[in-house]
Amino acid sequence: MAGSDYLISELRRLRESFGLTQEAWADRIHFSAKHVGAIERGERPALPDYLKAVDKVFGTALVRFYREFVRGDWTPVWYRPFVEYEGRATLLRVYHPTLIPGLLQTEAYARALLPAMNVPAEDVEQTLAARLDRQEIISRTTSPCRLVVILDEMAIRRTVGGPEVMREQLKALTEVGDRPNVQIHVVPLATPAYVGMYGPIVLASVEGRTVGFLEGHQEGRVVESPDRTASLESDWESIRQYALPCAQSLELITKAGETWT
Repeated sequence: MAGSDYLISELRRLRESFGLTQEAWADRIHFSAKHVGAIERGERPALPDYLKAVDKVFGTALVRFYREFVRGDWTPVWYRPFVEYEGRATLLRVYHPTLIPGLLQTEAYARALLPAMNVPAEDVEQTLAARLDRQEIISRTTSPCRLVVILDEMAIRRTVGGPEVMREQLKALTEVGDRPNVQIHVVPLATPAYVGMYGPIVLASVEGRTVGFLEGHQEGRVVESPDRTASLESDWESIRQYALPCAQSLELITKAGETWT
């Protein structure tokens, strides 16, 4: 049984163990009875906001179960090995030349992006939830991960979802950039050819070692060899030399947001 199917059956079992109808359960967690019914019939995914409400009212640990056993069902197979490293990392260094990285995407931006990345319509909601839930590693109250992001300016200029989506996304970038554990840098469009043009790089610092991830057109690969990760770190530092300092980068992002009218 898939983790998502087990979760649905566990939600139904839990409700029945308390002797509650769907309507009474809905009242307790402040969701509609229609929403509860759709989840229990498997017509609607059980997402973290719903599970957090159940955990709060009934003292369960369903969000933890979701993150350990369900989220992976909706993460691309080729990315799953790295997601575990990502969740344990004390430092993440992320570079992307064309897109806002998943850890910083707004819901509207991600929702507009996923169909363009050929995610089937029936999988968008679960894939979206899994992507947004990963962002808790930088916002959690206990030991949040330090995140250093470098974007090519193209990532904040390319239209994804239209002007309103882009305005919201760039505003969100400036807000998260004010967090003490987050740094955002931008490589200006005027920069000549540089090694970052080869594609995205992610480096995770996990338990004293570096693990890399390289994303391709339809899949990606984890890089664990010390020689290869050292080479990726060298590329990362080369890219960073072209990037603006944080303050200037956030100013550039703010000005770019003002152009999306």
